[in-house]
Amino acid sequence: MLLHLNYDFCVWQEEEIPPGPKIFCSNHFSSSDVHFVTTLTKDVLHVVIGRGFGIPVARVFLGWMEQIRALTKEDRRMVVDNAVSFLRQGDSVFIFPEGVLNEQRELMPFHAGVARIYLRDPVPIIPIGLIAPRRRVRYKFSLTAGRDMTVVSKNYYANIGRPMEFPQALELAKSDPQAAQRMICQALEEEVQRLIDDIKHNKFWS
Repeated sequence: MLLHLNYDFCVWQEEEIPPGPKIFCSNHFSSSDVHFVTTLTKDVLHVVIGRGFGIPVARVFLGWMEQIRALTKEDRRMVVDNAVSFLRQGDSVFIFPEGVLNEQRELMPFHAGVARIYLRDPVPIIPIGLIAPRRRVRYKFSLTAGRDMTVVSKNYYANIGRPMEFPQALELAKSDPQAAQRMICQALEEEVQRLIDDIKHNKFWS
Protein backbone atom coordinates (compact mmCIF):
# COMPACT_ATOMS: atom_id res chain seq x y z
CA MET A 1 0.00 0.00 0.00
CA LEU A 2 2.82 2.41 0.89
CA LEU A 3 4.60 1.70 -2.39
CA HIS A 4 1.48 2.41 -4.40
CA LEU A 5 0.80 5.61 -2.45
CA ASN A 6 4.32 6.97 -2.70
CA TYR A 7 5.36 5.75 -6.14
CA ASP A 8 4.14 5.62 -9.68
CA PHE A 9 4.38 1.83 -9.39
CA CYS A 10 3.10 0.13 -12.54
CA VAL A 11 2.98 -3.62 -13.13
CA TRP A 12 2.19 -5.48 -16.36
CA GLN A 13 1.70 -9.22 -16.65
CA GLU A 14 1.68 -11.19 -19.91
CA GLU A 15 -0.37 -14.10 -18.56
CA GLU A 16 -1.57 -15.66 -15.33
CA ILE A 17 1.09 -16.96 -12.98
CA PRO A 18 0.52 -20.69 -12.44
CA PRO A 19 -0.16 -22.06 -8.94
CA GLY A 20 2.43 -24.02 -7.02
CA PRO A 21 6.12 -23.40 -6.36
CA LYS A 22 8.00 -21.23 -8.85
CA ILE A 23 11.33 -19.53 -9.38
CA PHE A 24 11.00 -15.80 -9.97
CA CYS A 25 14.00 -14.00 -11.46
CA SER A 26 14.69 -10.44 -12.58
CA ASN A 27 17.37 -7.89 -13.29
CA HIS A 28 18.67 -5.93 -10.30
CA PHE A 29 19.49 -2.22 -10.40
CA SER A 30 18.72 -0.88 -6.92
CA SER A 31 18.63 -1.76 -3.26
CA SER A 32 14.92 -0.91 -3.45
CA ASP A 33 14.15 -3.84 -5.77
CA VAL A 34 13.37 -6.33 -3.00
CA HIS A 35 10.65 -4.10 -1.55
CA PHE A 36 8.85 -3.97 -4.89
CA VAL A 37 9.25 -7.52 -6.16
CA THR A 38 7.90 -9.11 -2.99
CA THR A 39 4.54 -7.44 -3.75
CA LEU A 40 4.26 -9.06 -7.21
CA THR A 41 3.04 -12.43 -5.93
CA LYS A 42 0.97 -13.76 -3.06
CA ASP A 43 3.21 -16.84 -2.87
CA VAL A 44 5.20 -17.59 0.25
CA LEU A 45 8.46 -16.17 -1.09
CA HIS A 46 12.09 -16.71 -0.15
CA VAL A 47 14.42 -14.12 -1.71
CA VAL A 48 18.12 -14.77 -2.24
CA ILE A 49 19.75 -11.79 -0.47
CA GLY A 50 23.42 -10.91 -0.13
CA ARG A 51 24.46 -7.58 1.39
CA GLY A 52 21.18 -7.11 3.23
CA PHE A 53 22.31 -9.85 5.61
CA GLY A 54 25.29 -7.64 6.49
CA ILE A 55 23.02 -5.09 8.18
CA PRO A 56 22.64 -6.08 11.87
CA VAL A 57 18.96 -5.14 12.26
CA ALA A 58 17.98 -6.45 8.84
CA ARG A 59 19.90 -9.70 9.41
CA VAL A 60 17.61 -10.68 12.27
CA PHE A 61 14.43 -9.79 10.38
CA LEU A 62 15.54 -11.55 7.17
CA GLY A 63 16.46 -14.69 9.08
CA TRP A 64 13.15 -14.67 10.90
CA MET A 65 11.35 -14.35 7.53
CA GLU A 66 13.35 -17.32 6.15
CA GLN A 67 15.01 -15.40 3.35
CA ILE A 68 17.98 -17.10 1.67
CA ARG A 69 21.33 -15.84 2.89
CA ALA A 70 23.99 -15.21 0.21
CA LEU A 71 26.39 -12.86 2.01
CA THR A 72 29.58 -14.93 2.24
CA LYS A 73 31.17 -17.57 0.00
CA GLU A 74 30.01 -20.22 2.45
CA ASP A 75 26.46 -18.85 2.29
CA ARG A 76 26.51 -18.86 -1.51
CA ARG A 77 27.56 -22.50 -1.58
CA MET A 78 24.31 -23.30 0.23
CA VAL A 79 21.95 -21.14 -1.86
CA VAL A 80 20.92 -23.85 -4.33
CA ASP A 81 20.31 -26.43 -1.58
CA ASN A 82 18.30 -23.95 0.47
CA ALA A 83 16.25 -22.78 -2.52
CA VAL A 84 15.45 -26.35 -3.58
CA SER A 85 14.40 -27.17 -0.03
CA PHE A 86 11.87 -24.32 -0.02
CA LEU A 87 10.55 -25.25 -3.48
CA ARG A 88 10.00 -28.84 -2.38
CA GLN A 89 7.94 -27.70 0.57
CA GLY A 90 5.67 -25.80 -1.84
CA ASP A 91 7.03 -22.25 -1.49
CA SER A 92 8.50 -20.03 -4.19
CA VAL A 93 11.97 -18.50 -4.59
CA PHE A 94 13.09 -15.14 -5.97
CA ILE A 95 16.61 -14.68 -7.28
CA PHE A 96 18.51 -11.83 -8.95
CA PRO A 97 20.81 -13.83 -11.27
CA GLU A 98 23.14 -10.88 -11.95
CA GLY A 99 24.29 -11.07 -8.35
CA VAL A 100 25.22 -7.36 -8.25
CA LEU A 101 23.49 -4.09 -9.17
CA ASN A 102 23.63 -3.02 -12.79
CA GLU A 103 23.47 0.60 -13.96
CA GLN A 104 20.56 0.05 -16.37
CA ARG A 105 22.80 0.37 -19.41
CA GLU A 106 22.96 -3.37 -20.01
CA LEU A 107 22.33 -6.56 -18.08
CA MET A 108 25.18 -8.16 -16.20
CA PRO A 109 25.80 -11.82 -17.12
CA PHE A 110 23.46 -14.16 -15.26
CA HIS A 111 25.16 -16.47 -12.78
CA ALA A 112 24.36 -20.17 -13.01
CA GLY A 113 22.59 -20.41 -9.64
CA VAL A 114 19.11 -19.91 -11.11
CA ALA A 115 19.77 -22.66 -13.67
CA ARG A 116 21.20 -25.02 -11.06
CA ILE A 117 18.08 -24.56 -8.93
CA TYR A 118 15.85 -25.31 -11.92
CA LEU A 119 17.83 -28.40 -12.91
CA ARG A 120 17.49 -29.75 -9.36
CA ASP A 121 13.76 -28.98 -9.16
CA PRO A 122 12.24 -28.04 -12.55
CA VAL A 123 9.39 -25.76 -11.57
CA PRO A 124 8.31 -22.86 -13.83
CA ILE A 125 10.62 -19.85 -13.94
CA ILE A 126 8.87 -16.47 -14.06
CA PRO A 127 11.06 -13.80 -15.71
CA ILE A 128 10.51 -10.18 -14.67
CA GLY A 129 11.90 -6.99 -16.18
CA LEU A 130 12.39 -4.10 -13.76
CA ILE A 131 13.15 -0.50 -14.63
CA ALA A 132 12.96 3.06 -13.32
CA PRO A 133 13.93 6.34 -14.97
CA ARG A 134 17.63 6.82 -14.33
CA ARG A 135 17.00 10.29 -12.90
CA ARG A 136 14.99 8.59 -10.14
CA VAL A 137 17.86 6.29 -9.11
CA ARG A 138 20.37 7.76 -6.68
CA TYR A 139 22.86 6.95 -3.98
CA LYS A 140 21.77 7.60 -0.41
CA PHE A 141 23.79 7.03 2.74
CA SER A 142 22.02 4.67 5.12
CA LEU A 143 22.81 5.02 8.80
CA THR A 144 21.41 1.55 9.42
CA ALA A 145 23.57 -0.08 6.76
CA GLY A 146 26.56 2.20 7.35
CA ARG A 147 27.09 2.63 3.60
CA ASP A 148 25.68 4.22 0.46
CA MET A 149 22.70 2.41 -1.01
CA THR A 150 21.17 2.70 -4.46
CA VAL A 151 17.54 3.71 -4.00
CA VAL A 152 14.61 4.64 -6.23
CA SER A 153 12.14 7.50 -5.83
CA LYS A 154 8.83 8.30 -7.55
CA ASN A 155 8.74 5.81 -10.46
CA TYR A 156 9.12 2.05 -10.64
CA TYR A 157 7.95 -0.38 -13.33
CA ALA A 158 7.76 -4.17 -13.46
CA ASN A 159 6.88 -6.38 -16.42
CA ILE A 160 6.07 -10.01 -15.57
CA GLY A 161 6.69 -12.46 -18.41
CA ARG A 162 5.24 -15.84 -19.30
CA PRO A 163 6.32 -18.89 -17.29
CA MET A 164 9.36 -20.59 -18.82
CA GLU A 165 10.39 -24.23 -18.70
CA PHE A 166 13.40 -25.92 -20.26
CA PRO A 167 12.84 -29.59 -21.17
CA GLN A 168 15.78 -29.54 -23.63
CA ALA A 169 18.09 -28.30 -20.89
CA LEU A 170 16.90 -31.06 -18.58
CA GLU A 171 17.82 -33.63 -21.21
CA LEU A 172 21.16 -31.94 -21.98
CA ALA A 173 22.04 -31.83 -18.27
CA LYS A 174 22.29 -35.62 -18.25
CA SER A 175 25.43 -35.41 -20.39
CA ASP A 176 26.62 -31.78 -20.05
CA PRO A 177 25.30 -29.93 -16.97
CA GLN A 178 27.29 -26.76 -17.64
CA ALA A 179 25.97 -26.46 -21.19
CA ALA A 180 22.45 -26.89 -19.81
CA GLN A 181 23.07 -24.13 -17.30
CA ARG A 182 24.34 -21.81 -20.05
CA MET A 183 21.28 -22.58 -22.18
CA ILE A 184 18.92 -21.60 -19.36
CA CYS A 185 20.82 -18.46 -18.37
CA GLN A 186 21.03 -17.21 -21.96
CA ALA A 187 17.30 -17.72 -22.50
CA LEU A 188 16.48 -15.94 -19.23
CA GLU A 189 18.80 -13.00 -20.03
CA GLU A 190 17.16 -12.55 -23.42
CA GLU A 191 13.65 -12.72 -21.96
CA VAL A 192 14.35 -10.28 -19.10
CA GLN A 193 15.90 -7.86 -21.61
CA ARG A 194 12.84 -8.21 -23.85
CA LEU A 195 10.56 -7.40 -20.92
CA ILE A 196 12.61 -4.30 -20.05
CA ASP A 197 12.57 -3.14 -23.69
CA ASP A 198 8.82 -3.76 -23.81
CA ILE A 199 8.31 -1.25 -20.99
CA LYS A 200 10.54 1.31 -22.71
CA HIS A 201 9.05 1.05 -26.17
CA ASN A 202 5.52 -0.36 -25.86
CA LYS A 203 4.24 0.70 -22.44
CA PHE A 204 5.10 4.18 -21.34
CA TRP A 205 8.09 6.11 -20.09
CA SER A 206 7.67 9.06 -17.73
